[in-house]
Amino acid sequence: MVQILGSGRTVAGAVVAFDITWEGDLSADSSVLWSMEVSTSDGTESVDLGYQRNGGAFTAQFVDDPASGRREEVPEDADLGSGQITVRFPANVVGVAVEWPVWRAVIAVDGVPTTSEVVAVS
Repeated sequence: MVQILGSGRTVAGAVVAFDITWEGDLSADSSVLWSMEVSTSDGTESVDLGYQRNGGAFTAQFVDDPASGRREEVPEDADLGSGQITVRFPANVVGVAVEWPVWRAVIAVDGVPTTSEVVAVS
């Protein structure tokens, strides 16, 4: 069983980053997605920041806007260690979502969300 122990976000100039710390086994044979769902306080708008590996190899890093169907791939910019990941995105690609108040970290294995945590945003 995988469980998020902590998560956070950082906005610094031209970069938006999120980090997730977890415990539990993420099988190297699985498809794993670490993401941050960012939304407005009323939930009417949202953007997903994602980093995915399949079978242990990098697959994609992206910003996804479900409402418009826009998905923008960005170059890989992540540090992945045992039980911890930090993923960085260009702020101009994330856009106005940088200012939205609700950030929720999610880990999905083989397309199924296994654990999530709301990030405290001050």
